[in-house]
Amino acid sequence: MSTQQPTARRNTIFIKKKLQLRYMLLIFLSVLCGLAIMTFELTATLSDLFDAHPVLMQPVYDEFIPIVANFFYKIMIYLLFVVIISAFLSHKMAGPVYRFEQVCKAIAKGDFSQRVHLRRGDQFTELQDDFNAMMDKVEEEINKNKNK
Repeated sequence: MSTQQPTARRNTIFIKKKLQLRYMLLIFLSVLCGLAIMTFELTATLSDLFDAHPVLMQPVYDEFIPIVANFFYKIMIYLLFVVIISAFLSHKMAGPVYRFEQVCKAIAKGDFSQRVHLRRGDQFTELQDDFNAMMDKVEEEINKNKNK
């Protein structure tokens, strides 16, 4: 049985670039959609308030451009954080997928002692346990057949 453990840290953030970029895009678009809905609701509410109370809302209206510019800059910073966080989240998913692929390739070449060992905090740890249990059974059956 192989006891090969992965290193504590991966040096590369983008292990499976295509998978990770799709995952990041999905997160980014979801957040962007939420921001668009919030922006629409905010502008509709301000428009209703301005129509109902033009004298009270005039100071807000006078400062609207600087407020929107400040809001836009904050949203850009927020979206940058979303991209960075989604890269790390996708890494926690793509790393295990990559590891499973590598172990499956080794098994396909005939090394039935290979097992998947994921890091703490990675996704798919239950799949790792099931996969390793399956490979224990397969290796056991192979050894039984060799002994016959």
